[in-house]
Amino acid sequence: MKHHPALFDARTLHNDTRLLFKLKLLLGTVCAYGGEVPLTKVELAKRLGTSSYRISVLLQKLTHEEIVYYDENGRLFFKQFVFVRDKEETEKNGLYAKNFIFFLSDSFLSEDRNVQRFVLHYVGKELVYIPGNFRWGYISDLYGPLGLLNIRTRKEALHILEKASKYLKMKIYNENFQVLNVYPEWLEMGEVYSEGAELWVIKQLRKHRFCLEFLSRKAVWQIAKVMEDYYAKFGYEYATEIFDTALYNIQKNKMRSQGFFKMIYREDDEYVVNDEKNELDQISAYFRAVMEAAELNYAVQLSMDLEGISKKKQLAESNLFSNEQVSEVNQKLIQAANLQYQIIWDKLCRINLCWLNRFRQSPEWFIQNYYRIKSLPAPILEIKQEIEKLLSKRKAEERKWAL
Repeated sequence: MKHHPALFDARTLHNDTRLLFKLKLLLGTVCAYGGEVPLTKVELAKRLGTSSYRISVLLQKLTHEEIVYYDENGRLFFKQFVFVRDKEETEKNGLYAKNFIFFLSDSFLSEDRNVQRFVLHYVGKELVYIPGNFRWGYISDLYGPLGLLNIRTRKEALHILEKASKYLKMKIYNENFQVLNVYPEWLEMGEVYSEGAELWVIKQLRKHRFCLEFLSRKAVWQIAKVMEDYYAKFGYEYATEIFDTALYNIQKNKMRSQGFFKMIYREDDEYVVNDEKNELDQISAYFRAVMEAAELNYAVQLSMDLEGISKKKQLAESNLFSNEQVSEVNQKLIQAANLQYQIIWDKLCRINLCWLNRFRQSPEWFIQNYYRIKSLPAPILEIKQEIEKLLSKRKAEERKWAL
């Protein structure tokens, strides 16, 4: 995950304290799939060298500003991120802002707040660090009630431009200014890279009682690659549910998972990676197979849950008019059952859509598992029809060649 350029808009930074801006940068660095922040308030506070109480206060402010939000399970999500796949070429509309190390350097943090905001705006939002991506601006647009910065006069604006020229290569004219790029010495300090995916995977592995002390970091990256692929194709909810189910299945069947444990519980330098053998790729291939199996197990479990809720609802409906007290209780049971039924139905519909998408890319897994898929309930309908069509087509071709 990368920082969204909107995070650096100077108009949104007017009331930011130094700590609040540091928190924004940190959230963008550690957020993972869907913007989920895998660190607790205590862990965020420790990284920023402050108290968890102050972090709570700042998160309330960011919630009010709709920069973060909490879901129904209390998980924290950061909204101003851009999902960029590993080694992915980004198009113009998918550009992200780099979190340069100089943003938190003593030199930069000692500057006047408006100088900081001006530099952050043109580096983070306007992305002038990209070669050839220069920007023009009017000096008069920097000050006044509607100005980019929190200043009142032209004199203040010129002073800020002068101070900002320490970081930005600029040309200043009578009415305009041109921001060309960032001086190399600041860019050469490097950037802070995202660690959200790794932190998120570690959090899930800890939840499922994997021995993190003996777990290879390279193995974590390989597992994260599979999760990244699922997230890119199917979205946050589906990918996270399947990931969770996959880890549960691995721990549930420890005897069958011994090969996987041997692959992940190693030192980083013990893996064989050459033209003939790549043990790191074996980890991701194994885990992808587990994820695919988890999809099917997840769908089967949802189907069983759906059937159980249907029976529960039917029983309540049959006793609906027994007496007044029983009737009231049964009415509540029916309402709760209807709600649960709809939730599970929607999940099965989402599985059907995800499977249709994947079937069009690679149908073989579905052919191999059709005997289990065909027993699934109504929401899993279109995928069954597609599999049947393909099977019929293949049988027709086989008969044709047999003749």
